[in-house]
Amino acid sequence: MIEVLTSLGLCAVLAVVTTSAVVMAGRAERSALRQAEASLLLPSLYAAQRLRPDELLRAPRGWTLQHTSHVTPLPDGTLREWHHIILATANQDIPPVALDILDDRP
Repeated sequence: MIEVLTSLGLCAVLAVVTTSAVVMAGRAERSALRQAEASLLLPSLYAAQRLRPDELLRAPRGWTLQHTSHVTPLPDGTLREWHHIILATANQDIPPVALDILDDRP
């Protein structure tokens, strides 16, 4: 009887360890997919900002987008506008990604 209880306890421990390993692998796969998606979104956000600077950027589904701009005066009297874009997932499963774009129009 003791051997049976010991083997059942060992099976329960193995089931918990296996389940946690599968959950951790699934979480790592989702995180990798989201980071790959973010790396594909950054060039398209950059192109959209450079091609249509007056239009408001739209966040893709499942993502949040924060866009701020500020003007920096240079020593020669010209002005440069910086666009700061933060791309994050809606559920915060990966860290936010920031993109700074220098708009060199006067």
